[in-house]
Amino acid sequence: MKTLFKILYSLCWNNAYLIMGICMGLSFSLLLLPIDVDRQHDVTESFDHSLNTLEDIDPYEPKINTESKPQQVQKVRKAFVRPRYYSTELGIREKLFVGIITNREHLHNKGVALNKTIAHIVDKIRYFISIPEGTKPNVSFPGIVGFTDTRSILKPFHALKYIVDNYLESYDYYFLTKDVSYVNARGLLEFVNKITVSQNVHIGVQSEIDTYCSLESGILLSNSVIREMKNNLDWCVRNAYSDSDDVNFGRCILHSTSMPCSSHIQGRNFTFTWLKPAFNFEKNFVHLTEQNKFQDSLSIYPIYDHLLIYKLNMYFAAINSIKVHKQITDIRKVMSATAHLSPSNQHNISWPIGNQPGNKPLGRFDVLRWSYFNVSHVFFETDFINIQELKGDTKADIDYVINTAVNNVINKYDNKLSFVKLLNGYLKFDASRGMDYILDLVFSEVATGKELRKRIEICKPLGKVEIIPVPYVTENTRINIIITIDLRKKQDALTFIEYYAQNCMEKKCKTYLMVVLLYNSGSPSKGRGDIYYEVKTYVSMLNEKYKKDQSKITWLSIRLPPNATSIDLDPMLKIAVTDLCAQKFSSESLVLLVETGTKLKLDYLNRVRMNTISRYQIFSPIPFIEFHPDIIYTNEAAHDEVDVNSNYGKYDEQNYNNIAFYIKDYNAMRQTVEANIPLVRSDKDIATLLKLSKYSPVTSLFEMYVSFSDIHVFRAVEPTLKIKYKSISCDDASNDSIYKNCLKLRNSHLGKRSQLARLVLDYQSYQT
Repeated sequence: MKTLFKILYSLCWNNAYLIMGICMGLSFSLLLLPIDVDRQHDVTESFDHSLNTLEDIDPYEPKINTESKPQQVQKVRKAFVRPRYYSTELGIREKLFVGIITNREHLHNKGVALNKTIAHIVDKIRYFISIPEGTKPNVSFPGIVGFTDTRSILKPFHALKYIVDNYLESYDYYFLTKDVSYVNARGLLEFVNKITVSQNVHIGVQSEIDTYCSLESGILLSNSVIREMKNNLDWCVRNAYSDSDDVNFGRCILHSTSMPCSSHIQGRNFTFTWLKPAFNFEKNFVHLTEQNKFQDSLSIYPIYDHLLIYKLNMYFAAINSIKVHKQITDIRKVMSATAHLSPSNQHNISWPIGNQPGNKPLGRFDVLRWSYFNVSHVFFETDFINIQELKGDTKADIDYVINTAVNNVINKYDNKLSFVKLLNGYLKFDASRGMDYILDLVFSEVATGKELRKRIEICKPLGKVEIIPVPYVTENTRINIIITIDLRKKQDALTFIEYYAQNCMEKKCKTYLMVVLLYNSGSPSKGRGDIYYEVKTYVSMLNEKYKKDQSKITWLSIRLPPNATSIDLDPMLKIAVTDLCAQKFSSESLVLLVETGTKLKLDYLNRVRMNTISRYQIFSPIPFIEFHPDIIYTNEAAHDEVDVNSNYGKYDEQNYNNIAFYIKDYNAMRQTVEANIPLVRSDKDIATLLKLSKYSPVTSLFEMYVSFSDIHVFRAVEPTLKIKYKSISCDDASNDSIYKNCLKLRNSHLGKRSQLARLVLDYQSYQT
């Protein structure tokens, strides 16, 4: 250690002058340095800028961008889903809900009495009872709500919770009452119709405590008050410590809305009648009716005998009837006075003056449409047309209505007005009344030129009502199904029969199937060599299996002449087969012709029953036929069931193979046309009819009905009638016309144009 100290001491002593010079130089430089406080910030900025310049030079130096950080989370805007109904979007509600707090013991007397006197007048009524858990309610009445909580002081709050959960968005006013009062439903409905919904309503009869309303007489609450109580239900239940329902329920309303009970609102009084305990109907009722307020009473209480409810309701119904008859009498007097004041118009006045009142919709689905129009067009007449030009009778009718209204106004003002234009027009057809019009007309005063606008309401009533006989149809009619097959359709026929057994024989859909077997001139038809041996064996097996059912299967063998072609190509052969089949059924039988590839559905069979009317109408559905499977199922497996989709098939308007009619109507039509198309009574007559094939007067059985019968023909698309794809052979066509039609039909069944174009393009690309 001493040695180290000696070395340092010698170094410092030897270099003492150098060390002193360095220290003095540093001291003088600090003393002579100019200090500018104002430029300190600039120096710092310059230093920072030099640092930034260095950062820019280095492309790999990480950068931290703190501008507009941290960013606020943007809220994802939800897609606006418009309600289905205008009433939902506009908040339009029904008017009055009535809730009755009662017991199971009183349902069969007081409950029934209140239901018969209230339910048909108000919009909705519900009965709230307690049903102990584990017990059977033994109640079959509709509109009853049961609570397993049997604490009586909580029953009003359970009723309120039920209303909040189920009907909060549906009604403007809610009337809660116990089963010890008679409710004048007509008067109550008139009361709520004349007060505004924009104000909170807490109306009733004050109880022992003036702040609260009595549940025995009933409490009327607005929708807004119920919404306020919804947020305080927990508080209301926790503070329901009184034995009185009026106090508990009133405390809840007061806490939620700060509104005490009131007996009047907007200048209208909630009138009531309190019956004394010793009230006797026979002795005291006449004196009661002499009171001025009794007839205006909305609630009468307390009532412990349910028969008294019926008696009071009879009285108020009689009062209402007298009031209505008085109004009718007053209207008649006004009309008579008007007729006497205008002797010139007496010839045009018929008694009774007036018209049937308009249709009052029971719900949103029954509201009739008003259509807007001007002198040239009508707007939004249907859901599918925005604007439609007025033509023909519609144009003439609107012009007549406008001219009549204009002349009436001008005559009323003694020709002091002149018509300028139609501003707005609205029309509505009511099947129970007629055509209603609302016209906004613009007139000008002849003397001053001042413009006046008048709104005129006009009704064109319906003419004399006539009773039109309507044909009777039923879904219990048996359908006799006929399917015709030849040797090429044997396998398709077996498939059809299999589905028929599953859908008709097992489900007992009340049908009868006749399989028509077409034999060529040299085809065997006996024993195991029979070309249709499998078909006959399968039919016999099914008949044995379902021998107790109503649906049966039989076959009819027909021997064709040598010159016969395919039944799909020769309409005369179809008519001949139909003639032979018609002989096997009675005149009242309903017959349905079908084709192979069809799976019969119960809905389709019922539509056949309803749309085929004896002596009035035949039914020819347009089927949905499948396209060629190799074209439409290129990227997916073939479907067992034909999907009603434009990519898989189309409605074939040229298909007339499916047709339903009654034998009586068919025979009548055949007698009319027998001179042109001979009737086939046996197999031998087929050759005679086939001679007309080259110059066929008709192309189908359907056309024969249209051309030679006065019976109605109903033809429409049938979504449940689906037909699998079938290859069509045109080799057996008897002439060029039939051959060309066959080729056209076969090509149209291949696929839609886009699919065929894709097939052509794929083929061309493969060739190149």
